[in-house]
Amino acid sequence: MAFSPTSMSTKNSSDTEVASVITAPPPSYNSTTQLHSRIKSFFSPTATPSPPSSFTVPDDFDLTNQKGFKSNSWFTPAHLNTQKGIRRVASAPNANKLLFKQQQQHAPPPPTTNGAHSLYHHSSKEVIGSMPAFGSPLHQQHPQRKAFRRTYSSASIKVKQLQVGPSSFVKIRMLGKGDVGRVMLVKQKNTDKLFAMKVLSKKNMIKRNKVKRALAEQEILATSNHPFIVTLYHSFQSQDYLYFVMEYCVGGEFFRALQLRPGKCLNEEGAQFYAAEVIAALEYLHLHGFIYRDLKPENILLHQSGHIMLTDFDLSKGSTPPGDPGVVKSTSPNLPPSIDTKCCVNNLRTNSFVGTEEYIAPEVIKGCGHTSSVDWWTLGILIYEMLYGTTPFKGSNRSETFSRVLHCDAMFSYQPAPYQQRTPSSACKGLIRRLLHKDEGRRLGSRAGASDIKAHPFFKTVNFALLRHQVPPIVPLIQMPNGIDALNFRKMLPESISLDLETDIHVDRTVTNPSALIGTNNNTNPFEKFNSMTLYHEGDSDSECDQS
Repeated sequence: MAFSPTSMSTKNSSDTEVASVITAPPPSYNSTTQLHSRIKSFFSPTATPSPPSSFTVPDDFDLTNQKGFKSNSWFTPAHLNTQKGIRRVASAPNANKLLFKQQQQHAPPPPTTNGAHSLYHHSSKEVIGSMPAFGSPLHQQHPQRKAFRRTYSSASIKVKQLQVGPSSFVKIRMLGKGDVGRVMLVKQKNTDKLFAMKVLSKKNMIKRNKVKRALAEQEILATSNHPFIVTLYHSFQSQDYLYFVMEYCVGGEFFRALQLRPGKCLNEEGAQFYAAEVIAALEYLHLHGFIYRDLKPENILLHQSGHIMLTDFDLSKGSTPPGDPGVVKSTSPNLPPSIDTKCCVNNLRTNSFVGTEEYIAPEVIKGCGHTSSVDWWTLGILIYEMLYGTTPFKGSNRSETFSRVLHCDAMFSYQPAPYQQRTPSSACKGLIRRLLHKDEGRRLGSRAGASDIKAHPFFKTVNFALLRHQVPPIVPLIQMPNGIDALNFRKMLPESISLDLETDIHVDRTVTNPSALIGTNNNTNPFEKFNSMTLYHEGDSDSECDQS
């Protein structure tokens, strides 16, 4: 999402001041039937003009006027909306009308594929320089589904008292696992809705010193409301585990989707599209004072429509409080000013050695501290990997990789098959080189953040305000209702230690027994700041629209 604040100014048409006298209005003016009250106030000697309201970014949440539980339907095309319960979303003027016309004129049938890549629909458009047509149907498999629109303002998030617990869900299968936990596909008993449940072991987090990471992840998920960031619905804890109940992204990992493509890569048009969505998500995080620090294909999920969803925020770092955003004046009289998100994270510099080996920025390797510029470095690596199927500085071992990151430049050749006759455009190569500048102070994005990158010629054809209305290059195939078969996820080995959701009981953060947790001292509870809550997202509920 992008904010475009505008300022109004007035200028005298002449440099000569002319004295004028405004006489008092006649007695008949006091009659309210003669003139409108607003005209009357103009002549009132006591009337003073109201000062113009300053541009502010809301950072709090309205905890009143709670509404019903929300389902997930962010990317429904505008032409499918019904008149009842429609929610206004931030978009370009007349976007709905434009999308409706496009749908009427260009309504192609859903693409079909065969063979090893049948898990995803791939766009048949391979012409570099043109963006995918927007307005095409994204949910052909479920034409009868009611369509609602998600709103993205801060006040649309409603925080309520926790209404579920571990026993409210039934395990279906495991989607992924890490060193301190796992992610499972679960179904809520009373609604049959599917969610991704992230379960973190308290003991393992204490052993590996990752408690603060879990708290940071909850803070980001609980305060984020963006179409390209995964949605959190519930968070709670038991004596031994922390739980995040999140949106289930049917499309699976973006990394796996790339691996199943010919050449394990995208053409330039596809890389441009997904890079734009990542920029929009990073801009939102920076605006709220967070740097991501772990961008890579494995941490990007695909929504059922094919749009990206950032996830895994345990390495993210926040600035408390975030700085105020600035305004970048446009160099063109036809373009509005843009937001300087660099100001929001200006005071944030950390020395942590975090990240993924092939994506780590030079300043992280040097240990001299890093800022939000590390996110733009990782964006450059991601764009390169989308084009070539590999990262630009990959070595045979960690030492060689780090040496290449510090001393080598990215090399550009022909793309792998089936794009072997193409090399990236000069604008694309120029963007990657500027994002991969070794000096973080001269790296693209170091001046005004995402606005610098969005203004680069490579994104000249991209309308960032309408990204979520466009048809992505990769649309996941859904064979079973709601993706309950997890077709687009890797097969996982059986759990070594099975978690019984029925017997695991939710506890309040104040009653957790610290003595039962390995590594705690002075009888303190390291998870006392972990909040148990249920989040509602306005415009995302069938019941809410029915009540409107």
